[in-house]
Amino acid sequence: MEKRKFNIIDFILIIVIAAAAALLVYILLGNNIFSGSEETTIVYTLEMRLVRNEFIPALLKMVPGTEMIDSVRNHEIGEIINVSIEDAYENETDLITGVVNRVPYPDHSIVRITVKAEAEKDEFGKYSVNGMIFMVGIPINFRTTYFVGVGRCVYLIETGEEANGESKESTNGNKNGEEE
Repeated sequence: MEKRKFNIIDFILIIVIAAAAALLVYILLGNNIFSGSEETTIVYTLEMRLVRNEFIPALLKMVPGTEMIDSVRNHEIGEIINVSIEDAYENETDLITGVVNRVPYPDHSIVRITVKAEAEKDEFGKYSVNGMIFMVGIPINFRTTYFVGVGRCVYLIETGEEANGESKESTNGNKNGEEE
């Protein structure tokens, strides 16, 4: 019986098997196995513009401590810490003078919901809460016990607390010109 020699076909077969095994590990364990992420607490504000005033009683039932759920994936995305409501307005341009005036928008309000959540921060500085990425400017579909809606994230800041309650030295966040 003749001994078989190692050739290029054997080498290619070993490489393909190793690549398939690495791909299987990557798929099963997720893409976070190579990236480090830290847990932290974030506070973000969702803004809903032109909410009809008939929904205000339901919005007032969202007291601090109310759980907020992602209405698409049905995951918790934080705990409400504040709800603010103000009269809606629109900008109208005077066609003769070119001046832009702010005028009331009847029977509508602007609602801002501030939420606190435990998040993971990846090495690029992106925050995710239960797999949902949070950034200023993105729309968030949410629901509570009494209300379902879509709000745009207008404020996001890391509060400086680790998920285990330890304080951090610095904060990192975005503020889009909105004062709380």
